[in-house]
Amino acid sequence: MREPLELIRTHQSSGRSFLHTIMGAVDPEVAGKGQWITSRGGHRYLDVGSFGVFLLGHGHPGPVGAVARQMDLLAGASRTLPGEVNARAAAALAAVAPAGLSKVLLLNSGSEAVEAALKLARARTGRTPLAHLSGSFHGKSTGALSLTDAEAFRRGIGPLLPDVVRIPRDDAAAAAALIERHRPAAVFAEPVQGEGGMYPLAPVYAAVLREACTRTGSLLVFDEIQSGLGRCGTFWAHEDLGVRPDILLSGKALGGGVMPASAVIATEDAFRPFDVDPLLHTSTFGGNPLASAAILGALDVIGDLDVPARVRRAGAALRAILTGLVAHRPGLFSSVTGRGLMLGLHCRKPEVAAEMMRESLAGGVLLTMCLTTPTVLRCTPSAFIDAEERGFLSNALHSAAVRVERESA
Repeated sequence: MREPLELIRTHQSSGRSFLHTIMGAVDPEVAGKGQWITSRGGHRYLDVGSFGVFLLGHGHPGPVGAVARQMDLLAGASRTLPGEVNARAAAALAAVAPAGLSKVLLLNSGSEAVEAALKLARARTGRTPLAHLSGSFHGKSTGALSLTDAEAFRRGIGPLLPDVVRIPRDDAAAAAALIERHRPAAVFAEPVQGEGGMYPLAPVYAAVLREACTRTGSLLVFDEIQSGLGRCGTFWAHEDLGVRPDILLSGKALGGGVMPASAVIATEDAFRPFDVDPLLHTSTFGGNPLASAAILGALDVIGDLDVPARVRRAGAALRAILTGLVAHRPGLFSSVTGRGLMLGLHCRKPEVAAEMMRESLAGGVLLTMCLTTPTVLRCTPSAFIDAEERGFLSNALHSAAVRVERESA
């Protein structure tokens, strides 16, 4: 039987195979439970990366059970008859959404939600321009990539969407002036930027964005695909900002770590084009019965077990671990940013981040780097990571840092 790495190199991406090899990540994953992934060779890894998908951990019985029960009833949808589980999932999301955001479109991926939102904004306002913040990441499909501040992913791909405005994420007055000048159909913002370095927006800045959008008739879109559902210690990451968006995007953890799922959640006014023409944006598998069941199962767990409160407690403990690491190894690390269990360990150099990933992997910990900020290591563990697991993480990170510092001396 051919090895997975050979199959990846031959039939998927030789570059991806190379990355696995230089990272020492050559033993394929075969099982996951709770906070741990097990490889074919029997090695166990504490998963604190995975791009924020496993807020509930691997194989949580809530969404897994919901999907299993739905599988026995109806796995796929005809798209001709009304979908009961789809409708219930949309209603459940509307019930936990900010006041006034009552309309829901269920989709498959974060990029697809961004694509639907930009189409909705243009259809609702009749305008072409769009705006995004510096440091943004909204996906890699063509429209979403147009709103993503990442030259590395754009190179050789263009032309992308025209009339896209980049506004500074740390200068509220300049941001407002650009919105006034260009009057975009929508301004896309992440309340806590993920790939941009785990960078939280300031409440004052968010208030200025909201005011500028209201004055110009631009829609404010909050992309909480990575930061929402309790990941940052509140159900929605923007709650601490004191403003309400017109459109809210969800994804990643929305499927409970079991199924791909995303959603566009909007006010009735913003959603009007999709009410008038329900075929304006459709998706064969968006909100399919299994994904809808996973959403319902995930929302039940998040609410019943008060995941945001768990995140606040575990996040404080994790931040202490990371700030301790910065204090002990100032030659390697500079700071810790983020909120809740969406934290970034800022390294002095990209090479430090890469070596920390490799050494942590050898020590049984899975980390991921922020895609557009390669000096920042993402720490996004499950809300259910316990004290013993945090102790394991702390020891592994400190040991990895010792080896990295020794090798770079």
